[in-house]
Amino acid sequence: MWGFMKKEEPEQALFERASYGSPGGGSCACGMMTASSAGSRTPGGGASLFDRYGSDDSSPMKLLNMQTHTSRLRSQGVKLVCYLNTEVDRGRSVVVHLPEAEDTISEVIPYVQRKMNLDKRMKFAKKLYTPDGSPITSWEHLTSAAAAEIPIIVACGEPFDSTTIPTSMLAFQEHGGGRMAAQQVKHELQERRKKAAQLKADQVRAAGHGTTSSAAKSARVEAVERNRGQAAQMRHEFMENLLLRAAKQEELVTHVRTNNERHRLEREQRSAKLGMMSRERQLDQAEQRKRAQTHSLYEKQNQLQQLAAEKAEKAKEIRSKKKEANALAKEQLLESRKAAGLQRRVSHISRSVQKAEQEDGQLKLRQAQRDNIRIAS
Repeated sequence: MWGFMKKEEPEQALFERASYGSPGGGSCACGMMTASSAGSRTPGGGASLFDRYGSDDSSPMKLLNMQTHTSRLRSQGVKLVCYLNTEVDRGRSVVVHLPEAEDTISEVIPYVQRKMNLDKRMKFAKKLYTPDGSPITSWEHLTSAAAAEIPIIVACGEPFDSTTIPTSMLAFQEHGGGRMAAQQVKHELQERRKKAAQLKADQVRAAGHGTTSSAAKSARVEAVERNRGQAAQMRHEFMENLLLRAAKQEELVTHVRTNNERHRLEREQRSAKLGMMSRERQLDQAEQRKRAQTHSLYEKQNQLQQLAAEKAEKAKEIRSKKKEANALAKEQLLESRKAAGLQRRVSHISRSVQKAEQEDGQLKLRQAQRDNIRIAS
């Protein structure tokens, strides 16, 4: 930043120009010196960086410097080193930084799912374990494991696989985790190697090596004889294995031949049985066709007979209806004739009665005229 300044500006102006302002808009707050605070940039010209930022934990400059997101993550954030279950010894770890908003196990598991890209492998995180197989069920347990830098095993519904956990990882957890645990495990391994080397040296010295030359010669001769014996034993075992393999191959060939012969006989028997069954099926089908034909002919004859009987019954009904209609017509004609004769008779009688009444009226009228004439005379 200072390289882009003009050369004409004095050195004091460079120190008076602040690069970052404080939240109040005043003096420098993020580490840029001013002319009022220090007059020189050299280490011996004033207070050092350690005096201003690292000497006192409660200094205002250090508190202001820790207000960044990175500093909060380093001081308060939770970092998890996650391994996938069943792939701890051959997979790679994924470092997951949990945000401040997540403070429960139910929120952490989906976040770990996204960061490990388990969706691409069609896997879904279900439970979290420590290397010794104990499940993580609380936020406090998770934060304590993260603080101790203990790896987290992510399981996707399958049971915990302890066979893929390296012994070094278990040893780190048993010693409390962190860098101190790694140092303790390394120191213990060094002590074990040292004790093993000392024990081997004591055994060599007890066997006489290093004191006389005859012990070394006898050891070499013994080693050669032992190697010869082992080679002979290996050749013998190799020949036995060859013979055993040849016998097994011969047995396998005979077994395959017998199986092939048995399968061939079974196929022939099955084909003969299928041929007999097909012939029987054909005969049954022919018999069924004959029965079906006779049954159909019988049904047709019955239908024709039923149709003929129905036609005869209908003809009888028609003839009987015609006879009944003719008799009814004759009866109606006789009734109509009787009614007409009766009507004629009644009309004749009524006419004769009217004629007689008219004649009686005329007689009475003439008699009355006669009486009037007599009276008048």
